[in-house]
Amino acid sequence: MSIGLGVWAFLAYLAVVIAWSTAFKRSMSESMLLGFLVVTAFGGFGNYFSTLTSALYEAATEEIFLATMLFVFMSAIMAKTGIIGELVEILNSLIGRLRGGSAYVSVLASALFGLVSGNSVANAATVGTITIPWMIESGWPKEAAATICAGNAGSGQSFPASSAMFIMLGLPQVAAVVTIDNFYLAMLTAGLWCVLYRMLIVRYYVGKYKIQAISGASIQPIGTALKKNWPALLMFVSIVVPLIITISPLSKTLKAIESFGSAGVKSISIVLWVPILMSIICIIEGWKRLPHSVSGWRDMLLGTQNSFANVGSIFLFAIAGSNVLSSVGFGDDLNLLLQSLSLPKAVLVLVVGILVALVGGPLSGVATTIAMGPVAFAAMTGAGINPIAAVAAFLIWMSTEGASPPSSSPIFVSCGLAGVDKVQVTFFPLVFHYVIPIVLIGALIAMGILPIANT
Repeated sequence: MSIGLGVWAFLAYLAVVIAWSTAFKRSMSESMLLGFLVVTAFGGFGNYFSTLTSALYEAATEEIFLATMLFVFMSAIMAKTGIIGELVEILNSLIGRLRGGSAYVSVLASALFGLVSGNSVANAATVGTITIPWMIESGWPKEAAATICAGNAGSGQSFPASSAMFIMLGLPQVAAVVTIDNFYLAMLTAGLWCVLYRMLIVRYYVGKYKIQAISGASIQPIGTALKKNWPALLMFVSIVVPLIITISPLSKTLKAIESFGSAGVKSISIVLWVPILMSIICIIEGWKRLPHSVSGWRDMLLGTQNSFANVGSIFLFAIAGSNVLSSVGFGDDLNLLLQSLSLPKAVLVLVVGILVALVGGPLSGVATTIAMGPVAFAAMTGAGINPIAAVAAFLIWMSTEGASPPSSSPIFVSCGLAGVDKVQVTFFPLVFHYVIPIVLIGALIAMGILPIANT
């Protein structure tokens, strides 16, 4: 059994990042930079600098990198205006009496958003914009708030209608035995198993961090809270407007307009427009609490320089490292390795799940599906796994993309929203409380131990 260059590159990348950040106790930004420099060597020393500069340029110009920086800026505006405190008063009047209520809302909101969008970054950004500040105001440690948001972000891939699901169902070997008619309910029930687990982990966190219900004396009647703080509800406009334009029935009408068309709808990115619109709304609503001089704005932005520098540099090098891994054939080499394995059914299923989760970290959900979907499906069905359960399990495993450190985009979005400068503090709980358990859930579904519809 031979191991391809791409797999060796991935192993070297992880080893360097983990060793430099843990054994040598260096900063995560420095560790990600070193990992990127090392993995670039696998592209060949002759074109080292061209690979290096190309990967960095692609990373710096990617939409998600800009979006992450915008969310850091947006968080500074929200903190300065105090608008989130006004919104929290309204939300607490509705659910503040439930211990950890804001975190439960985060789980359910991510699941609902996942039903209409399979984009894990958009999920973390959209849901986290509201629930992360609410959680922190409700007594949650900011690291826990970021962890929960990132852990929920992959919900879209574990529910029907995600782009990855349609790619899988469109594969010839899958289409011959699995159709949308017999798979929709199966995937819905598989996703609900994940939601149930995420609710249970929130309950564990409530006990671990001793989260208390909001004191009844501190909770205003809903009418009073709305009358006093209703302008804060305008924050939801920044989320609703991009969603209506891009995925509601209105999007079909806009696509049919010659001057707008499909290109116009496609150009509207939820993950970019949410922080832009929300920053504008916060500035308008909280103008009286913002600086009114150049020096005042400069001082406010300087106060966020640690977040910009730490989150930005870590994420930049993470994306660049992922770009290099793709260029050296990581996905293809991992597929060849998987095809060469000869294992008992239960072990094979678990190994496939682990490999999918590993690939899903540095690659996007769609890229992971294209790279590993056909081989994973063939390996599982060849071992006697029900085809419907095999596809559902694959999508469950792939849904860990939002929580797989060190290169998963939703981690950086969530940490930016929560003001967590040391992103690495979320890595351990994400791996052991989200990635590993959800891989096990997928394996149990594949083996038929956790039932899903139509299997």
